[in-house]
Amino acid sequence: PRLAGFSLKCFCWLLEMRMTNALILAYMRKANLITEIFQKTQYSEPPMYSPQYLEKQVEEKMVEVLPTGSTAPQRVAVAVRCLPPYVPKPSINGGNHDHIDAQKFQYATVRDYAHAYSSGRFTPTQVAERFLAAVEETQKMSPALNLFIPLDAQNVLSQAAASTERYREGGQLSVLDGILIAVKDEIDCLPYPTTGGCTWLDKTRQVTEDAAVVKRLRECGAIMVGNTNMHELGAGTTGINPHYGTTRNPHDRTRISGGSSGGSAATVAAGLCPIALGVDGGGSVRMPASLCGIVGLKPTFGRITKSGLLPLNWTIGMLGTLTGSVEDAYIIYAAKQGHLPSDKLLSFPPPATLPLLNDSQTESTNMAKLIGDVKFAKFPKWFNDTDDPVGRICDKALQLVQGTYGCKVVDVSIPELQAMRLAHYITIGSECSAALGVQYENVGQKVSGGDVRSTITIFQCFNNREYVTAPRIRSRCMQHHMDIFEKADFIVTPTTACTASPVREVAEKYGELDYQNGGLPAISIPVGYDDKGLPIGLQLIGRPWSEATLLRMAIAFEKICAPQLQPEVYFDLLK
Repeated sequence: PRLAGFSLKCFCWLLEMRMTNALILAYMRKANLITEIFQKTQYSEPPMYSPQYLEKQVEEKMVEVLPTGSTAPQRVAVAVRCLPPYVPKPSINGGNHDHIDAQKFQYATVRDYAHAYSSGRFTPTQVAERFLAAVEETQKMSPALNLFIPLDAQNVLSQAAASTERYREGGQLSVLDGILIAVKDEIDCLPYPTTGGCTWLDKTRQVTEDAAVVKRLRECGAIMVGNTNMHELGAGTTGINPHYGTTRNPHDRTRISGGSSGGSAATVAAGLCPIALGVDGGGSVRMPASLCGIVGLKPTFGRITKSGLLPLNWTIGMLGTLTGSVEDAYIIYAAKQGHLPSDKLLSFPPPATLPLLNDSQTESTNMAKLIGDVKFAKFPKWFNDTDDPVGRICDKALQLVQGTYGCKVVDVSIPELQAMRLAHYITIGSECSAALGVQYENVGQKVSGGDVRSTITIFQCFNNREYVTAPRIRSRCMQHHMDIFEKADFIVTPTTACTASPVREVAEKYGELDYQNGGLPAISIPVGYDDKGLPIGLQLIGRPWSEATLLRMAIAFEKICAPQLQPEVYFDLLK
């Protein structure tokens, strides 16, 4: 049930009482088909405890292979060479901020910032000062955006000063030098504790070094500006956090930003950073990207090391990125890609590649033919299971790409979606419950929000048979997807079934339990808006290790779909 406020308190209280716990959970297991699917159904597949990709690698065309063993700055340099030449813009969104033509709005890109720095129009220090002033302004709004949990202004300015000096001496480290990057509070980033959106976890786990991905970005000169707010322990899809405030959607502050990487998504959507890091275990990057009108990229599991992430789960969550453009997703992907020997992967990735997008490297006619040969797999029952404007806008975007390039759409069926959803829930729930362990029971339970307490109590009810059956279903569903990729290059769906829902005041103090509105590489791209001006995202799911093909197709969508609308709350740091 969707619960908040007093009703959620009562539900949580009943769940945690020994006398009523068993009755409620028995009913919920039956009502949610867990008993039927996990107890009464026999599966022949062996369990797949960690993602293993069962198809042979399809060779990607017109790509650049990133050199094995290269540094993050070297990979970024390769990425920039693969992009079309940069065309300087006199101003990103120039003129009076209140009278910007909505049809001409676009987010400032990494290369826009780098050009502003190298030309002397701005320094990283000036941009950092504007950023800090803007963050302060968002907290004075009513309601506040609540974007960051910890943010150390002096630390930000110190990093910016070092970058400014490098530009002054002509020794910038990469195109990412001086770029502001926000970090979801699930990723270790000194000097901050990693709280996971709660008030107790940082007291049981100390941060002693940066996560591997943060180290790579620092090598490129990026400025890590602070840890963004998130749904507590990543246990929901709204971004409502009873401890640090609800992260509001910059397109409409009465609405949610999405979860669990809502703080990262809202920070990018508001123009405060061109890039933010997130973690995606079941849509936690793609959903807030869709609801906030930006780009959310989740690479193949195992492509990027998880070293330095809060260990809430081991076999599902992946580092992702939130950006204002696909180009920036492209650049940041190059910077952070790569696993470590300590990752102990079952499916080791092939060398990472980037799509060649520079006309001097490839003929544009060949590029158009390459995109035109693409086949999209569409499951109509799933695609159309949305609110009317979402399905209509996503279908229009797909038709635009078909009409422009001649792409084909193949109708498919994806079997056992309900079983897949429940297997995911049991897997991520069991891993989260095991990861938190006795520390949650001794410290965290008393101070957590009602949605987290209820969710973890449910997580703890799964038995060994259900836990082992879940990876058997994972094996089946992986094969179902591989069968579809024999017929098509991408699975295409709306990212979310609805636009951002209103924040319910009753949910803000104790959280909200709401699963009614809530593996492979995937990307969410903004493709339009509903009649209230709320963003709608389209999702492309690709074959394992096909990030280059995914990025190329995302750029094709970005070029021809509806222009972006300026959010209600937006700061142009380069104006």
